[in-house]
Amino acid sequence: MALTGDEIRDFYARCAAARLRLQDLAVRATPKEKVLDQMRRLGLTLDQEMGQVSDEELAFAFDLAIHTAPPGRSRAIDRVAKQHARLPGEGALVLNALTHAWVSIFRVLDRHPEEGLILEDALLGGEVWLVDQNIAETAPPGTVIASRIGRVAGFCISCGVVAHLDESRLAGVRGTLERSGLPAADLLADPRFAAMMWQDGLGFRIA
Repeated sequence: MALTGDEIRDFYARCAAARLRLQDLAVRATPKEKVLDQMRRLGLTLDQEMGQVSDEELAFAFDLAIHTAPPGRSRAIDRVAKQHARLPGEGALVLNALTHAWVSIFRVLDRHPEEGLILEDALLGGEVWLVDQNIAETAPPGTVIASRIGRVAGFCISCGVVAHLDESRLAGVRGTLERSGLPAADLLADPRFAAMMWQDGLGFRIA
């Protein structure tokens, strides 16, 4: 997709708006008790009105509630995809990105010459081009983060939450993989991995 920096920023803004709409639909389609369960799993203090946590904290619980599901159950984001299979334009691209998004630990390598960041997928390997203004503003080269990202068209967008980690956390995850012999893709597909990373992002470090 040969776009200029301004065109990429405009396209990203439309994608970000579509992401917000689609994930809001998924949240609305999710039973409140499931969100509360995810909040408990993350260690968030809560009440029935969810009034004791910030929007930023609540976003981590929403991520788990709509992008994960117990074995044999459908994810909320997949149900939204079935209901809105004929979305036009950016909506279809973003919906596909959300349903095929993956969680991993990434290291920021550099800024992309046009817009966004070049990331190394530190667990699966390879590089990705991420366009996300919030992450770009808070993650200089060398930063280690965990996020759920999906490919739109030439670049990736995040699903909205990011956990700032450090090299020791990354080394610990790699060590666990080496000792267990578990393929990285299998670990990342386990909803417990995302929950562990989001606990880190919330400041509830789990050893």
